[in-house]
Amino acid sequence: GKCFVCVCEDVTDKDMKRALAEGFDSLELCKRYTTVTMGPCQGRLCQLASVRVYAHEQQAGEAAIGTTTARPPWAPVTLGLLAGRHHEPTRRTALHHRHEEAGATMMWTGEWRRAHSYGDPEAEAREVHEGLGVIDVSTLGKLLVEGPDAGVFLDRLYPNRFSDLKRGRIRYGVLSGDGGRIMDDGTIARLGDELYYVTTTSTGAEGIFAWFQWWNAVWGYDVEIVNVTGTLAAVNLAGPRAREALATLTDANVSGEEIGYLDCREVVVAGVPCLALRIGFVGELGYELHCSSQAAEHLWDRLVSGGARPFGLEPQRILRLEKQHVIIGQDTDSESNVLSAGMDWIAKLDKDDFVGKWALEHAAERGIRERLVGFEMSNGALPAEGGQVVARGRSIGRVTSSRRSPVLGKNIGLAWVPPELAEDGAELEILVDGALEPAVVRLEPFFDPKGARLRA
Repeated sequence: GKCFVCVCEDVTDKDMKRALAEGFDSLELCKRYTTVTMGPCQGRLCQLASVRVYAHEQQAGEAAIGTTTARPPWAPVTLGLLAGRHHEPTRRTALHHRHEEAGATMMWTGEWRRAHSYGDPEAEAREVHEGLGVIDVSTLGKLLVEGPDAGVFLDRLYPNRFSDLKRGRIRYGVLSGDGGRIMDDGTIARLGDELYYVTTTSTGAEGIFAWFQWWNAVWGYDVEIVNVTGTLAAVNLAGPRAREALATLTDANVSGEEIGYLDCREVVVAGVPCLALRIGFVGELGYELHCSSQAAEHLWDRLVSGGARPFGLEPQRILRLEKQHVIIGQDTDSESNVLSAGMDWIAKLDKDDFVGKWALEHAAERGIRERLVGFEMSNGALPAEGGQVVARGRSIGRVTSSRRSPVLGKNIGLAWVPPELAEDGAELEILVDGALEPAVVRLEPFFDPKGARLRA
């Protein structure tokens, strides 16, 4: 039978002898050629046997040969190293010190430090609905895509179209990978005939910048892609009083006729040149103001002194959930596509090829296996994010987001469920603290379902 030297890697004495005969006459070279001592035991079981075979073939003394180098798991990583500080860069926005001065609780968002809240998330969310709030969104990825082929380039990257986007307009976009899975999302504003301003998620900026560059290296379009994430700051001024407050700080016409929903304009606010994006992630009339990082503190101070109440990431998540706005990476995972996430309107399968088109076509033919829906609890229970949707004693779905809405007085959330339950009014049971609690599916946004407030 066979004479095994290394049982981890199935290396026999003949394997070692063949390696030595072919010129791999150093023990380390022989190790790499045959993989002897490279298994989980790292030579703990086979070191002596391999040295003896080597010594016999080379007619050398075992003591003079030495041993191969053992690596983890035999030489383990110390707990101190695992528990020690991670030497990764910490990124702070230009407004970081303003948040600390205002008493904000800070939290991590990727490598960024962001304001979680300023003490009372529900009160901050209520202020956005009833008055005026401002949030630092400088962490958003910001890319400039410029060139004669910019529109066509974006058409091939995104499932929807951007070459037909009018100048001064904004369109929401979701990036899909080769397999049709959702990668990232953001807004795309057309600033000129050959110039687009692209935003990404806070954690996606570097990856999407590299993704854009990689595909352009393949396609060879006449476009330039510039990452301006760190160069520009951004704040979102939102609430029923947003237009009134902005009008006191600028000479520009900020009426609904001049800057309508999903319009973008260059305006000067409090003496600071800004790109104003009229979008509504938090469900109220809002202006996202992008400006130079150096001018961010001055702009922030003027907005706050004008009556805007700072609000953090937690109230923003309450507000966006009331509108059933998706957070990529929280409400989606590596298997989610735009069809199952309820964004089938965004996939223009009739247009020319784009990244992920083939996969989305097959997904459409196959039919979706689960659907992302909104739900509201029928009682006071609040399910944990990651909680299970249960039917007949087995898990059939999962909760991705859940919060209490102070303005609605209800506990609401988003969950993945089978397609047959993705109907308005369908009844669910969700496991909360070991008990099954009733919930009802809601397909329309919980707050302002027609979007009248954000389009005001």
